[in-house]
Amino acid sequence: MHRVPALAAALLALSACRVERTPDEYLNPRNPAQVESRDEENELASRVGAFGEALARGDRAAAVTALGPTPEAHVIGIGFNDGRPRFGPLGLAAVLADLQLPTDAVARTPDLRVEADGRGVAWFATHVEVLPVVGGGGQPQRLRMSGVFNEREGVWRLVQVHLSRAEMPPPATLRPDSPRDSLPRPSNQPAAAAPPAGG
Repeated sequence: MHRVPALAAALLALSACRVERTPDEYLNPRNPAQVESRDEENELASRVGAFGEALARGDRAAAVTALGPTPEAHVIGIGFNDGRPRFGPLGLAAVLADLQLPTDAVARTPDLRVEADGRGVAWFATHVEVLPVVGGGGQPQRLRMSGVFNEREGVWRLVQVHLSRAEMPPPATLRPDSPRDSLPRPSNQPAAAAPPAGG
């Protein structure tokens, strides 16, 4: 006899609960396709990083090898080789030959983004900065770079790449009204003379 009121109370309490969908990660803690895509993206990010590091060493041949372009890879260099399209490893090497790389440099890819679709195609985009260390020679180089990789027989090969020179950010300069002007004046530095009255 007591089961009916208890059951009714339980159903009433259940109806007041908010039931949310169980997240996919709890239902399928390891999605093979997602894991594979992430591993592919990490591999390609490492290769783009190796490209920049090779440029920092001044080793253009190693930079070409890091990307692994196919013989028919389309190389577009805006501001390089009069903007004419090049192809394959030789085309990429011709574009890189135009760079005046600093010595004793380090490389950065501050905004590198890589995406793989899980079906053998991936793309990337980044700035590549080659910056001389303190005491190093030459001027910094900053490139905009994007490209497409295809996977062939388990090997990722570059099939298209675009490079263009990016302007280096100008050095920071203080405006006349910058906060530095409001800092306390050193005690050994005389104050500026006040302008004459009525001037």
